Amino acid sequence: MANRYDDLERKVGIAEYASPHDGFAAVVKARYSDFIVHEVDLNGNIARLDKLETSAPAEAVSTPMQLETKEESNAGDANENSRKRKLSESAADGPSADGDKKESDDNAANKTEVVIDWNSFTESLCKLVGDDTAKEVIAFLQQDEPAEQFYTLPQISDKQVRRSIHQLIKSAEFNSVVRADNHEGRLRVWHKAFFDKMPRDTFVSGSNNPAKRSNKQNKQKKSEWPRDRPNFLQFVLYKENIDTSTAAKDVTRFARLNPKRGISYAGMKDKRGVTTQFCSAFRVEKEQLLAINKRDGVGGGNSSTKGSCIIRVGNLTYSNEEVKLGALAGNRFDIVLRNIDTGDDNHDTTRRKLEVAGEGFKQSGFINYFGMQRFGKSVDTHEVGLQILKGDFEGAVDIIMREKADGDGPRVLEARQTWAKRFDGVNVKEDEAKASEVEAKCARQVEKMCSRFMMCERSIVSSLSRKPRDYKRAFTSISKNMRSMFLHAYQSFLWNKVASFRIKTGGSTEVREGDLVLLEDKSSGETGGRTSGLKGKCVKVVDELDIKEGNRIGDKEISLCGDYRKLMCKPSDVTFAVKEYNDPLQPLINTDLMDLSSTSTEKEEAKKDENVLFGMVIGFTLPPSAYATIALRELTKRPTSSDYQTKLELSGKCERNLI
Repeated sequence: MANRYDDLERKVGIAEYASPHDGFAAVVKARYSDFIVHEVDLNGNIARLDKLETSAPAEAVSTPMQLETKEESNAGDANENSRKRKLSESAADGPSADGDKKESDDNAANKTEVVIDWNSFTESLCKLVGDDTAKEVIAFLQQDEPAEQFYTLPQISDKQVRRSIHQLIKSAEFNSVVRADNHEGRLRVWHKAFFDKMPRDTFVSGSNNPAKRSNKQNKQKKSEWPRDRPNFLQFVLYKENIDTSTAAKDVTRFARLNPKRGISYAGMKDKRGVTTQFCSAFRVEKEQLLAINKRDGVGGGNSSTKGSCIIRVGNLTYSNEEVKLGALAGNRFDIVLRNIDTGDDNHDTTRRKLEVAGEGFKQSGFINYFGMQRFGKSVDTHEVGLQILKGDFEGAVDIIMREKADGDGPRVLEARQTWAKRFDGVNVKEDEAKASEVEAKCARQVEKMCSRFMMCERSIVSSLSRKPRDYKRAFTSISKNMRSMFLHAYQSFLWNKVASFRIKTGGSTEVREGDLVLLEDKSSGETGGRTSGLKGKCVKVVDELDIKEGNRIGDKEISLCGDYRKLMCKPSDVTFAVKEYNDPLQPLINTDLMDLSSTSTEKEEAKKDENVLFGMVIGFTLPPSAYATIALRELTKRPTSSDYQTKLELSGKCERNLI
């Protein structure tokens, strides 16, 4: 039933299995908490969140505008008095001078709202944007709970007028109730209830701008860093349902870290899962980072719903070492397989088959294929790489721009179809000028139709709108990382094909004559991370005696380095347990947060008189560059594509929807 999904894998060279045990159908990642990943560092330490501190100051909350560091809350009297004086000077229509100063000081201490002279603000704003717009802005700002977060002003072409509006809004007299930023060439006026929602990088600059104050405070902290304290705060980052890159940005923003440095980490972790990894931040107070744990969010992996993304930090310690990209020994996976169907309705036989499969996987490991993720959603990135290596840039562009089999939205589909028909009625070979003209026109049209996620396509049509028919230039307009992705995809395709051929013709996963064997690996860099390529690696071609004794392209832009990759991957610390349950969404494994809160997945024993579902919790540790999806393929003898998984059911016959 899964044959047509197997064809997708065979298309990229994934065709063989290492062990002879029978497979089974199972749902993977039915819940994001079914896929748990713990990073393993170079010393073999596993990243686990076993300490969840919340000792941040009481006033610390989960917004970037309101988070306060220990240093800020303990500022000296001189600075505090200075802030009070500024607040006092900005108050309007107060009583006598002495009374005004006392009231202002009390307000500063209690953080009460400054009295605003709305008449003065309205009069100043009317001169800049007109009566109607000014009244709408004032009415918006005076609402307690506005429906919108900001008011977008009409287009203002006069630069001096825009500057005057900025100066008015950022003035000490009004900046407590209004702020502004620039977005797509227009000025947005923000209501005070939504200051914490403002993008940090679009604040209007000024001395009263919180973002600028934060930068000044960061500089002061840097100069005052204790000499006897190490520079890096190392910690464990726990996240649910959010990828590493986004989580790192959120931590930087909510903890008010230096955005240029942010946090550093050893490896990227996927969004759909519960992951923990080692991170570090440069010269950051613990209390500053622990404010992250004050954020709202329901998590822990024990909800029956999809849940929300959640971030927690813990196990904080100062160190002289920064966590650097690539400095990891691998990842520990704990994965839940649900609604297992072995094709046998007998209870005891099903359990035996699952135990045999688990033992077979534990003993044999799996063929170290590159996973389907390497080849893109449309499984065609390696085809682009091949065209580039052949020097056919027009062919590469055509593959990127063509209609995709996985299905696009209506607008994207229209864009691809429009591009495919750009030369209709034009003899390209005989009329190059006409071909260039229609392509440039079509490129400008298609560029407007591309979604913001179509980065490669947008780069290509943007280039061709200016230089039509120059496909090499168009391809090189794509970011370098993306260009490399196409070439590495073809490299991965070749590896998969060779690996399948070796297993199929070799008849065994044992070492054979002609195999390359890694004798010595001295490729570790100063940070402990492995270097790419063969430098420091001693590789030997196995000959007959070993068996008996038991022992570039010219264009630099598209050149690829080689490396040694093991044909077989044998996971370490393999564990598995067969589960029986009744509720299709019952949690079958604990996350770190569940352990910290003493929440258990254990329910009453599955009732035999009801529909009993079989599951398996399998755990294993993989080295870098090995794919957990490929490991599960070996265990289940089923395809790894997301298309296949989306057809499976959480109850009843697992594969009943497959044709």
